[in-house]
Amino acid sequence: SPFHYFGVTDSVDLSEVKWRFGKYDEAGLERMFVFQEKVARERARYILEAVERYCADINEVIGIGFCVSQLHAKFMAEQFNAFGVPSEFLTAESPDDVRDTVKQRLVRKEIHFVFVVDLYNEGVDIPEVNTVLFLRPTESMTVFLQQLGRGLRLCEGKEALTVLDFIGQAHKEYNFEQRFHALLPKTRRSVLKEIEQGFVNVPKGCSIILEKRAQEIILAHIRASVNNLRNLKRK
Repeated sequence: SPFHYFGVTDSVDLSEVKWRFGKYDEAGLERMFVFQEKVARERARYILEAVERYCADINEVIGIGFCVSQLHAKFMAEQFNAFGVPSEFLTAESPDDVRDTVKQRLVRKEIHFVFVVDLYNEGVDIPEVNTVLFLRPTESMTVFLQQLGRGLRLCEGKEALTVLDFIGQAHKEYNFEQRFHALLPKTRRSVLKEIEQGFVNVPKGCSIILEKRAQEIILAHIRASVNNLRNLKRK
């Protein structure tokens, strides 16, 4: 399926969250996304507003939201239900019969979102999914592509997949560049040039659109890392 990727400016700053072994400390992310109640509730409302802004009709949404932890998935489902958007959450511990029931309810649009963690990365086939929310920074491109792939299956009546990726101030070691490498066809042009010139080489029928502040964050981050020794070694 074609995709329309929107880089949405996140409402939280992750630059001070601890970085361990090449990724964010999950307890730190969970604390910000769940336990800092005022921040977490405001972010959940902000995420819903982005869904309403970029999805033509929320009543037609069949969506998956990828979360940082079980508590985060539960929190997001509770918040969306409180906002009047029927939602469920699933984890790797959810029994098979519960997973099947939730899947059927999602396809029938009795619910519009399933918030998940450590689940639906691979091996799950729901071609009807037309919206994907990246609600946590994903350091692994393998995981990112697996999660993106949950919405790329062709399905009658689905014109395109809507992808909302929430982008905020990030830790200096976080790599934005590889994400756009994964979304673009192989090209000699740098990701920096693609962003600056509005992604002229996206696959046919697809689009990549960055909100102004999200674009500024990504460009500044990439430029700062160009001559970073660790980045050069990685490349």
